[in-house]
Amino acid sequence: MALVSAAAVLMLRKGTARHGRVGRAYAAAILAINGTALSMYDLTGRPNVFHVIALVNLATLAMGPLALRRWRRTHEPGDLVTHQRRMAMSYVGVWMAFVTEFLVNPLMGVSRMSNPRNHWPLMIALYLALFVTGNWLVLTRLTVTTVRA
Repeated sequence: MALVSAAAVLMLRKGTARHGRVGRAYAAAILAINGTALSMYDLTGRPNVFHVIALVNLATLAMGPLALRRWRRTHEPGDLVTHQRRMAMSYVGVWMAFVTEFLVNPLMGVSRMSNPRNHWPLMIALYLALFVTGNWLVLTRLTVTTVRA
Protein backbone atom coordinates (compact mmCIF):
# COMPACT_ATOMS: atom_id res chain seq x y z
CA MET A 1 0.00 0.00 0.00
CA ALA A 2 2.84 2.39 0.84
CA LEU A 3 4.57 1.96 -2.53
CA VAL A 4 1.34 2.46 -4.49
CA SER A 5 -0.08 5.33 -2.44
CA ALA A 6 3.21 7.27 -2.50
CA ALA A 7 3.47 6.84 -6.26
CA ALA A 8 -0.07 8.17 -6.56
CA VAL A 9 0.75 11.17 -4.36
CA LEU A 10 3.71 11.99 -6.59
CA MET A 11 1.48 11.94 -9.67
CA LEU A 12 -1.48 13.80 -8.20
CA ARG A 13 -1.85 17.55 -8.37
CA LYS A 14 -0.39 18.97 -5.17
CA GLY A 15 -2.54 20.72 -2.59
CA THR A 16 -5.80 19.01 -3.53
CA ALA A 17 -8.07 17.13 -1.12
CA ARG A 18 -7.26 13.89 -2.97
CA HIS A 19 -3.53 14.52 -2.56
CA GLY A 20 -4.09 14.95 1.17
CA ARG A 21 -6.24 11.81 1.52
CA VAL A 22 -3.81 9.61 -0.39
CA GLY A 23 -0.92 11.18 1.53
CA ARG A 24 -2.60 10.29 4.83
CA ALA A 25 -3.13 6.72 3.58
CA TYR A 26 0.59 6.59 2.79
CA ALA A 27 1.44 7.88 6.28
CA ALA A 28 -0.83 5.24 7.87
CA ALA A 29 0.87 2.52 5.83
CA ILE A 30 4.31 3.78 6.89
CA LEU A 31 3.28 3.82 10.54
CA ALA A 32 2.06 0.22 10.23
CA ILE A 33 5.21 -0.91 8.40
CA ASN A 34 7.58 0.71 10.86
CA GLY A 35 5.54 -0.38 13.87
CA THR A 36 5.81 -3.94 12.61
CA ALA A 37 9.53 -3.56 11.92
CA LEU A 38 10.16 -2.23 15.41
CA SER A 39 8.38 -5.22 16.96
CA MET A 40 10.44 -7.87 15.12
CA TYR A 41 13.58 -9.38 16.60
CA ASP A 42 13.85 -12.65 14.62
CA LEU A 43 17.06 -11.69 12.82
CA THR A 44 19.33 -11.11 15.84
CA GLY A 45 17.14 -11.47 18.93
CA ARG A 46 17.81 -7.83 19.84
CA PRO A 47 17.56 -4.40 18.21
CA ASN A 48 19.58 -4.16 15.00
CA VAL A 49 20.25 -1.92 12.02
CA PHE A 50 16.72 -2.42 10.67
CA HIS A 51 15.28 -0.94 13.88
CA VAL A 52 17.47 2.13 13.44
CA ILE A 53 16.33 2.46 9.83
CA ALA A 54 12.68 2.21 10.93
CA LEU A 55 13.23 5.02 13.45
CA VAL A 56 14.93 7.18 10.80
CA ASN A 57 12.02 6.57 8.42
CA LEU A 58 9.50 7.51 11.12
CA ALA A 59 11.44 10.71 11.86
CA THR A 60 11.55 11.57 8.17
CA LEU A 61 7.82 10.92 7.88
CA ALA A 62 7.09 13.13 10.91
CA MET A 63 9.14 16.03 9.47
CA GLY A 64 7.01 16.13 6.29
CA PRO A 65 3.63 16.96 7.85
CA LEU A 66 5.28 19.25 10.42
CA ALA A 67 6.82 21.30 7.60
CA LEU A 68 3.43 21.45 5.84
CA ARG A 69 1.78 22.62 9.06
CA ARG A 70 4.44 25.32 9.43
CA TRP A 71 3.93 26.36 5.77
CA ARG A 72 0.20 26.78 6.36
CA ARG A 73 0.99 29.24 9.15
CA THR A 74 3.85 31.17 7.53
CA HIS A 75 3.49 30.58 3.76
CA GLU A 76 7.28 30.37 3.69
CA PRO A 77 8.16 28.52 0.43
CA GLY A 78 11.07 26.73 2.10
CA ASP A 79 8.64 24.94 4.44
CA LEU A 80 6.69 23.53 1.51
CA VAL A 81 9.93 22.42 -0.15
CA THR A 82 10.92 20.74 3.13
CA HIS A 83 7.55 18.94 3.16
CA GLN A 84 8.09 17.71 -0.39
CA ARG A 85 11.64 16.56 0.26
CA ARG A 86 10.90 14.76 3.53
CA MET A 87 7.90 12.94 2.11
CA ALA A 88 9.81 11.97 -1.02
CA MET A 89 12.77 10.72 1.03
CA SER A 90 10.36 8.69 3.12
CA TYR A 91 9.23 7.09 -0.15
CA VAL A 92 12.87 6.41 -1.05
CA GLY A 93 13.16 4.68 2.32
CA VAL A 94 10.17 2.48 1.49
CA TRP A 95 11.85 1.40 -1.75
CA MET A 96 15.04 0.67 0.17
CA ALA A 97 13.06 -1.48 2.64
CA PHE A 98 11.29 -3.27 -0.21
CA VAL A 99 14.57 -4.14 -1.92
CA THR A 100 16.07 -5.25 1.40
CA GLU A 101 13.10 -7.50 2.12
CA PHE A 102 13.32 -8.97 -1.36
CA LEU A 103 17.02 -9.71 -0.98
CA VAL A 104 17.11 -10.80 2.68
CA ASN A 105 13.87 -12.72 3.17
CA PRO A 106 14.57 -16.44 2.68
CA LEU A 107 11.04 -16.93 1.33
CA MET A 108 12.04 -14.87 -1.71
CA GLY A 109 14.95 -17.18 -2.42
CA VAL A 110 17.49 -14.50 -3.29
CA SER A 111 19.43 -14.69 -0.02
CA ARG A 112 19.84 -18.46 -0.42
CA MET A 113 21.52 -17.98 -3.80
CA SER A 114 24.19 -15.57 -2.60
CA ASN A 115 27.43 -16.29 -0.81
CA PRO A 116 26.92 -15.30 2.87
CA ARG A 117 30.36 -13.65 2.93
CA ASN A 118 29.42 -11.34 0.05
CA HIS A 119 25.77 -10.81 0.97
CA TRP A 120 26.08 -7.92 3.45
CA PRO A 121 28.69 -5.90 1.56
CA LEU A 122 26.48 -6.18 -1.52
CA MET A 123 23.43 -5.17 0.51
CA ILE A 124 25.23 -2.12 1.89
CA ALA A 125 26.42 -1.12 -1.58
CA LEU A 126 22.91 -1.51 -2.99
CA TYR A 127 21.43 0.43 -0.08
CA LEU A 128 23.86 3.29 -0.60
CA ALA A 129 23.19 3.30 -4.35
CA LEU A 130 19.43 3.47 -3.76
CA PHE A 131 19.83 6.25 -1.20
CA VAL A 132 22.15 8.34 -3.36
CA THR A 133 19.98 7.88 -6.46
CA GLY A 134 16.79 8.62 -4.54
CA ASN A 135 18.29 11.69 -2.92
CA TRP A 136 19.52 12.95 -6.30
CA LEU A 137 16.04 12.45 -7.80
CA VAL A 138 14.39 14.25 -4.90
CA LEU A 139 16.76 17.20 -5.08
CA THR A 140 16.76 17.56 -8.85
CA ARG A 141 13.42 16.25 -10.11
CA LEU A 142 10.70 16.08 -7.46
CA THR A 143 10.96 19.33 -5.58
CA VAL A 144 9.10 22.39 -6.74
CA THR A 145 11.08 25.44 -5.71
CA THR A 146 8.57 28.08 -6.76
CA VAL A 147 5.46 28.05 -4.63
CA ARG A 148 2.33 30.19 -4.62
CA ALA A 149 1.98 31.82 -1.19
